[in-house]
Amino acid sequence: MDASSAILIVDASDFMRDYMHKSLKNKGYDHILEAVDGKDALDALMEHKVDLILSELNMPKVNGLELLRAISNHSALKHIPFVVLVSDLSDETYKEAMKIGAADYIKKPFTPAEIDNKIKSIMK
Repeated sequence: MDASSAILIVDASDFMRDYMHKSLKNKGYDHILEAVDGKDALDALMEHKVDLILSELNMPKVNGLELLRAISNHSALKHIPFVVLVSDLSDETYKEAMKIGAADYIKKPFTPAEIDNKIKSIMK
């Protein structure tokens, strides 16, 4: 994955979106989109080419699992790697996301280096 690749951050928290955005910018990623929930993410995916999605699961309107299902069932979007952002590994929801087709998960809190390494391992 290079600097021209587009990453979509989907998180209801302004703080987390800002943290991830700044972390990715500092690691050299230039094309970063943001969405506050699954509905917002689907709208962004219809308007922009995206190479990777980083999404939390617990969001209003359309949650992360619903977003992942919609993407998995859409012929033009199902190729996009979907990384689940997990706050609590005891919550089995992320396992369901992996069954649906998520590429991987990242446990919160994470460092900029951890997220960069995860992106590089998925996109190689």
